[in-house]
Amino acid sequence: MNLLNSRVIVLIILLFSGLLADERYAFIYGKDIDDRFINFYDKVVVEADVVDNIYAIRYPQKMVAYVSVGEIEPWRKTKTPYDKSWVISENKTWNSLIADLRNSDYQEFIFERIDSLYKNGYRNFFLDTMDAYHVTHKNKIIFQKQQKAIISFIHKLHKRYPKSKIIINRGFELLDEIHQDIDAVVGESLLARYNHAKKEYLKVPKADREWLLGNFKKAKEYGLDTISIEYSDKGTKERLKIAREVKKLGVIPYVTDGLLQEQGECDIERVRRDVLILFNKSLFKDKNSVYSDVHLLASMPLEHLGYVPILYDISTRELPQSVEDRYHSVIIWSDGVTKNDEKLYRWVSELKKRDIKFLFLNNFVFNPTDERLKALNLTQKSNRNNFTSKREIKYHKPYSEYEIPASPEYEYTLIDKNDGKDIITVEYENGQKSRPIAITSWGGYALGNSFLLSIADENYWTIDPFKFLKDTLRLDDIPLPDPTTEAGRRILFVHIDGDGFVERVRTDMDKLSTEYLIEHIYNKYKIPQTVSLIQGEVESLFPKLTSKMKKIAKELYKIPWIEPASHTLSHPFFWKKTIKPSAELTEKFHLPIPNYHFSLEKETVGSIDFALSFAPKEKQKERILFWSGDCIPPKEVLAYVERRGILAMNGGDTTITKSYPWLNRIAPFGIERGDYWQIYTAQQNENVYTHEWRTSFWRYRDVIETFELTETPRRIKPINIYYHFYSGSKLASLKALDEVYSWAIKQKTSKLYASQYIKKARGFYRTAIAKIDNGFEIRNSGYLRTMRFDKKIRVDIKKSQGVAGYIYNANRTYIILDRREKHKILLTNEKSSVPYLIDSNGWVESFTHKSREYNFQLKSNISIEANFYLPPLCRVTHSKDINTIKDKNRLSIISNKKRVAIAFECK
Repeated sequence: MNLLNSRVIVLIILLFSGLLADERYAFIYGKDIDDRFINFYDKVVVEADVVDNIYAIRYPQKMVAYVSVGEIEPWRKTKTPYDKSWVISENKTWNSLIADLRNSDYQEFIFERIDSLYKNGYRNFFLDTMDAYHVTHKNKIIFQKQQKAIISFIHKLHKRYPKSKIIINRGFELLDEIHQDIDAVVGESLLARYNHAKKEYLKVPKADREWLLGNFKKAKEYGLDTISIEYSDKGTKERLKIAREVKKLGVIPYVTDGLLQEQGECDIERVRRDVLILFNKSLFKDKNSVYSDVHLLASMPLEHLGYVPILYDISTRELPQSVEDRYHSVIIWSDGVTKNDEKLYRWVSELKKRDIKFLFLNNFVFNPTDERLKALNLTQKSNRNNFTSKREIKYHKPYSEYEIPASPEYEYTLIDKNDGKDIITVEYENGQKSRPIAITSWGGYALGNSFLLSIADENYWTIDPFKFLKDTLRLDDIPLPDPTTEAGRRILFVHIDGDGFVERVRTDMDKLSTEYLIEHIYNKYKIPQTVSLIQGEVESLFPKLTSKMKKIAKELYKIPWIEPASHTLSHPFFWKKTIKPSAELTEKFHLPIPNYHFSLEKETVGSIDFALSFAPKEKQKERILFWSGDCIPPKEVLAYVERRGILAMNGGDTTITKSYPWLNRIAPFGIERGDYWQIYTAQQNENVYTHEWRTSFWRYRDVIETFELTETPRRIKPINIYYHFYSGSKLASLKALDEVYSWAIKQKTSKLYASQYIKKARGFYRTAIAKIDNGFEIRNSGYLRTMRFDKKIRVDIKKSQGVAGYIYNANRTYIILDRREKHKILLTNEKSSVPYLIDSNGWVESFTHKSREYNFQLKSNISIEANFYLPPLCRVTHSKDINTIKDKNRLSIISNKKRVAIAFECK
């Protein structure tokens, strides 16, 4: 018992109960990480100097900072330079210096780095080069002193940061002394090793493997996680195979490249959700990807299919060296000359070799010689017809005309294929045939305007882009993260930009528009609504009305269902210019606030503080900002607000209506800017529908058509009522607003605040998916709680984890998750014999089941209503404040409470 602490006792209990599930560890020293990768693992070791520490802020429990203990890295920038007196030898293989651990100044040097990492958000540490002191093994006395020094250092580290997880690389000989200070031990290469000096990948000899397994066994006896890093330059399938072989040996595996630059594998198959999109940013307005075709046209369909578009500018950047480790597939949609034109062919050839699917849109980018096309199983011939020659354009089933019939432009060169499936063919009167759109063995292509016609600033798809992208890129049938839906119902949220607080009501000039909205909208429609203020408008621009506006703001935020937010201080018009504020910026690019010089802190943090000052204390938890002006904040601004805990939204132009029923009028959920995502609104505001508030002030009612067309034939967006205060100033706009609210509350929805939707939309970009036996594992931060299958499926509620229910609607199955961060969805063909949630107007806080008991904790922003599937032989219990109606196998509940517990017991 002297060697067993409480952790070991717990370990033994878990082993015998079968409840132990190994954590997943990743080690990546390159900069190509993302939220999906991080969420897939439990601990991710990174080289903190090359990645944005925003990940440590987002995932403090997951992120682990690399720290070299036994070796000095001369290239690393440190606050204090290293002293040459600390050096006792050198490691020529890694260009590092072996340090004297006995030196107290050197230990303080390491602590200085760890303290800096902690300050930057890192709470966990991976101690490498633990065995570097072995170079002193020939001198027994020095060796023992070095060993005591490193033991002392780890004791001190644990004492300084008792809540931190500490992982060590090797150091097996120290475990008797330090096992209570650490949490995991890493070894390298049970099966596959890397020789850095020779740049070779090699198999591990049996004797070396047995030595390492013996040391891992000792670590396990102390209750420590044991991890083996394996090395392979093969693809993900081979790495997954190696990982599973290591797992059979009872060790947690991680398999990666020799320099740990790529996203590696564990024994569980990670679903790649990222689609790499190559494009030429230099061709678009302000060289900004927000105006690019790939963002405006390709991103939304990809997102609806559950995938994350990663836009990659090849006009300025080299082609990515590794693709398979991160990306599911690749789209190449680029015009103009780039630095990668000729390199691209070789790069694409490597994709084909590794069986990574890719899709060319518009052209091939590289020069399509006969030889190069032959390698892609394509051929080309000169077109012997002229512009006036007759031709027949034919669609091939299951494809058909979509938004507009295809009308491919005249081709001087006709492309044909030797394998795959036809989508559209063009046959000329002389018998020559061209296939401008096709599915191939390596992916597919759509050339020229064959897939998309541009007429008068509108873009029309000639084929179904959802099907086309899925077929060519071979997108998997996976559960799709869906931020449009909560607890089986479409989401409804309302947010208001603060413009026009001071506007006079045209039919009652003594009142301000905000007063009228309080009387006629906010007090009438008792649903969650997030309302923002422009600080400068309330506080500075109209001094004679400031006192009145502040009084109205207090009245506004006292309304129980109103959530406070900021629409900035001065309403910046162009956010790109805010990075480097100048006198010109102050004069021309925001509201004319007296004596004000632009400050990002005042526009964000300060303006939010101002808005919250009018709100009751219980409403001051969330800090919300709605972008102003062009709504195009650059990466630096996105970073600034996220680091300060601010939830921000706006931008995106979803304006589809019956007059303009085109997919190009539906925006994606957001846009990536480096390591940050800007979240868009779900639909646009009345300013857009009324031609920038110039005419037809009743026109915002057309947003109802937008709501309908983003629900049918497929639910692409939630319902988002979005407008400005000035909508309360005119009778026509107020009536339109009332009509929109009236329509919205009649729909069967889950009613959320804007802050909740922002977290949910961010969750779309952060959710990780794994394939497991008979189903999938879902990991995220617990805010996105709906997964969708685009077909009818059944879920095994009893065997799943955190799955509270599901509903089949319009050829889609929406799976309802609770608020935990890890879920398992197990599928079945059998009808459920246990109760489950069908839908609710709120969300599932928690769902647990044990033996024959099934317990649901439901929450809502308003009085709760919900529907359950109730199988025979099940009995329900609940509190007295819940009313129930039973109809066959359906149980409906209604309560005036916002939180209820429902329990079922089944025989």
